Amino acid sequence: MASKKQSIDQHLSKIMSLNLSIVDLAVQKLIAEAADEFKTKTKSETAKYIFENSKKEVALNMKLLEPSITEDEKMEINKQIQKLKITNLIYEEAQQMRIKTYYSHPSFPYGHVFSDSGISSVSTKMAKNVVVSEDNLVRDNRRTRIYHPSQKELTLQDAKVLIGIHKLWEQHDKQKSFEFTIYSLAKAINRDTSGKTYKEIWSSLEALQDSKFEFIYAHEKGILETIDRITILQAIGKSDPNSSFKVTFSDAVYKSLKSGAIAYLSLAILEDLNTNTAQNLYLFFPSQVEQGITSWRIDEICELMGIKANRPAKKIEIVKAACDNMVELTLLNSYKLHQDEAQNVTLIINPSSLLLKSTKLAHHSDQKIEQISLDLK
Repeated sequence: MASKKQSIDQHLSKIMSLNLSIVDLAVQKLIAEAADEFKTKTKSETAKYIFENSKKEVALNMKLLEPSITEDEKMEINKQIQKLKITNLIYEEAQQMRIKTYYSHPSFPYGHVFSDSGISSVSTKMAKNVVVSEDNLVRDNRRTRIYHPSQKELTLQDAKVLIGIHKLWEQHDKQKSFEFTIYSLAKAINRDTSGKTYKEIWSSLEALQDSKFEFIYAHEKGILETIDRITILQAIGKSDPNSSFKVTFSDAVYKSLKSGAIAYLSLAILEDLNTNTAQNLYLFFPSQVEQGITSWRIDEICELMGIKANRPAKKIEIVKAACDNMVELTLLNSYKLHQDEAQNVTLIINPSSLLLKSTKLAHHSDQKIEQISLDLK
């Protein structure tokens, strides 16, 4: 049985009780043990903790300079400073562990069916006063048409749930239908198991079941066609979140997955990206890069990502911020925004080895991978 996680205060109490220097091996060992428990904290969350602790440390050091301070007070303040230093060391080492554990070994698969066409949107807006109909078109981005009875966009939350389903699919011997609990799905996507989480996951399952898709695909001589409307999930079974229930992939999606049309990514990286656009691009880029596609018109990117900005300058600003964030997390070595004579702006990316891992891990040289959607150029 796994041991119960300890709070940061419990770890600090154990370390401080040794009354040893920070560089002592016994202290370093306890810092490493503590860091291992906090490696699931996101980069931004950890940076916030470290920043706040550093501010407190500065304030305490200023207090030490006050002439009226007593020796006992100095001793207590120095103890608090030591705690803050150790806390930050724990968080810093936890981030190093996070990179080694989750960044270097992406292990959460998703089907190309979900990324080739930018199905998930950075927008969460749902149309109001809609007459519920199976023919309600949500998006038409040249590669994919998406329909939902209430015109609901599929969001990043829905994408993460599908990634979790694909992980569980691998754990269940890649069967077309399999049973699991919302608890196991929440764990697969590193979420807590609160009632709110259950409700959000169930909402995503319903969205994935109710949405229908028309994907573009190509025959050998470049003849482009669409396939009939399909669902990603044919059924989600029971509606009781406390019991196990069955998920069934649709025929088209299951055929694509079984042939090897999956890519791998890290949910830790996804969580560490600061903007919805950056997260959506991380879902989108691997399968595109695997097909040799590394450039897109800005208008196309905005359409595929569901970016609602109208002004060209705003579109560029949003995409640039997302790409800067991806460079920061070493997903991209670099990128360019090239403007031609007609003032059209194109995004050109130089993918890093970290991003390429998401495609290479899924490559099967002995199989013909059946892509449901292909790039239109």
